[in-house]
Amino acid sequence: MSASNHAAAAPAEAPVKRGPGVMTLIKGLAFVSVIVLIEVAAATALLPSAEDTRQAGVQLNAAARGAAAESAEAAEESVHSDPSDHAEASHQPTVEQSMGLYHVIAFNPATGASMSVDFELFGVVLAADEAEFSERFGLHSKRLNEQVTIAIRGMESADFTDPGLGLIKRVVLEKVNRALGKPLVREAVFSEFAFIER
Repeated sequence: MSASNHAAAAPAEAPVKRGPGVMTLIKGLAFVSVIVLIEVAAATALLPSAEDTRQAGVQLNAAARGAAAESAEAAEESVHSDPSDHAEASHQPTVEQSMGLYHVIAFNPATGASMSVDFELFGVVLAADEAEFSERFGLHSKRLNEQVTIAIRGMESADFTDPGLGLIKRVVLEKVNRALGKPLVREAVFSEFAFIER
């Protein structure tokens, strides 16, 4: 046998490499399964029971009710805190300041009707605040006009049939004071109020 024949025969005799055996795969699956079971057991041990969860919910509800009651009491105390302040404010002299003439037209696409609302708006201001009101009104009159127009357009036709215009007065008063940047206006008053729905 020559050396070249011996070299050619050597690779043929080398063992063939095979993939991992079935036992190796089973061991890997068993290892992963054990890890998952340990994690599930740890999570189960750390999670609260159904009774613990229920008790925590009851405690949170009680705390929320207590906080709501405290805030309601605080709001009531602020309203009734010092009657002399309210009496003092109601006995101070007030003046009516004109905030402009308004002609607002609003279209309701749901009903196909349009509303036309005309009025002159006055604000009741403490006489002591008259100068500050005039200054702020001069600075913010355009924004105030816009806010009042938006408020009127947002109303339903039923709101305009209320003889006292209570909701409209409250909404307009809020918008006016927000536009002024300070609650200087005590009451909104409408003059020559006209409402037509077509």
